[in-house]
Amino acid sequence: MNKELPFAGGPGVLTYSGKKWNLFFGGAKTKYKFSTGWKIFGDDNNLKEGDGIAFELSECNPDNVEFKIQILRENFPAELVPEDVEGINTDNPIIIN
Repeated sequence: MNKELPFAGGPGVLTYSGKKWNLFFGGAKTKYKFSTGWKIFGDDNNLKEGDGIAFELSECNPDNVEFKIQILRENFPAELVPEDVEGINTDNPIIIN
């Protein structure tokens, strides 16, 4: 998905459960992160360490990037967790391509 995102980052929207959250994302060519707005999304959806989040890129242009979100709580599918992964946490997330 990184190849699709605007290089400089920009405004974005997360859509989950019929609601939308505006935020800004930025970063480097191969690693992006959300800044403004991410904490509000997390608080509104009671995100906890160990939850899985699937991002589906639904719109992408230099002025707006929109992601449809799925939150996987305690029922994160074991078949999606690589066998050789240890200590999954916020500093070492599972990335599914």
